[in-house]
Amino acid sequence: MAKADFTLGMKTERMTDIALSFKKTGTLLAAIEMELFSHIAGGAGTAAELGAAMGIEAEKADRLLTACKAMDLLREVDGRHVNMSDVERYLVKGGRTYFGDYLTYITRRDYANWDHLADDLTAVSDGDGRDERSYLNYLQDPEEARRFTVAGYEASIGLGHKLAKEYDFSRFDHWLDIAGGSGCYAIAACERNPSLRVTIMDQPNVILIAQEFIAKHGLQARIDTMPGNFLETPFPGGHDLASYITPLQGYMPDEIIAVLRRSLDALKPGGEMLIVDYMLEDDKTGPLDPAFVNLAGVRRGRYLGRVNTGAEWCDFLGQAGYVNAVSRWFTPHQLGLITAQKPG
Repeated sequence: MAKADFTLGMKTERMTDIALSFKKTGTLLAAIEMELFSHIAGGAGTAAELGAAMGIEAEKADRLLTACKAMDLLREVDGRHVNMSDVERYLVKGGRTYFGDYLTYITRRDYANWDHLADDLTAVSDGDGRDERSYLNYLQDPEEARRFTVAGYEASIGLGHKLAKEYDFSRFDHWLDIAGGSGCYAIAACERNPSLRVTIMDQPNVILIAQEFIAKHGLQARIDTMPGNFLETPFPGGHDLASYITPLQGYMPDEIIAVLRRSLDALKPGGEMLIVDYMLEDDKTGPLDPAFVNLAGVRRGRYLGRVNTGAEWCDFLGQAGYVNAVSRWFTPHQLGLITAQKPG
């Protein structure tokens, strides 16, 4: 009997495309940094016009344009270049949904680590307990914390509005947004729910930037802040909603269960815990982005976090003392939404 072929073809193109994906990354970052898409949105359309706008020769601009067209970032209409719709929405500077700076920041920050992934996986942990979680290290420096937090706002304000549309915040009076970052989720929820009050808890350097975003939206009277580390800082009580929106993939299950158990102190009886985080399918066949985040959670032989399935998230909440845990997809390619309640 012939052996079944479960591959996606018998040629090398698929492996080559995967192996050389870094070329796509470099091209996209160059276009963002040189504001190619913004210049096109501003009216420049030919290689000569775009070269002048970017300060490079028309020949160089033409080569960049060719690569961007091959990547379906641009198209040419009547001899002039036009951004694809998603590029126009997300990569044109000054737009409300722009997040090009976030892509540049996060890629530059993490790229080198992927070049040494085999070394990270094969290394034996030194076991000395050093905290190598990169985001915690960044937050100790005020300028890095600013870059991290501003980039997070750009990347997540759209998700904040999506969450505010899909999750019923009107049921709650006072929400404790733990590790709330820039405040983008609290801002979006408050703009849609006029009676909601929020306290954001995060690292001191992050809180300073969150206060700027809160003031920009005129929500100082309804969103307050407190510095704190959710591993150690006592939680203020009296909330009917508490949340962890995307920090917990940086921790292992025993740490997560301990944190969730401590978080019960923040909630009134019957109060709700909301988790939005990277999530894997229960059979761990994907999605791809959470699978990459999970893989990157190994550094120098140490586990710096883990991405979990919906069933695992619900199990963690049950072990921590919550009831009625349920999970669903928030963004099917990436994030899950998990809720549970503190017993009444």
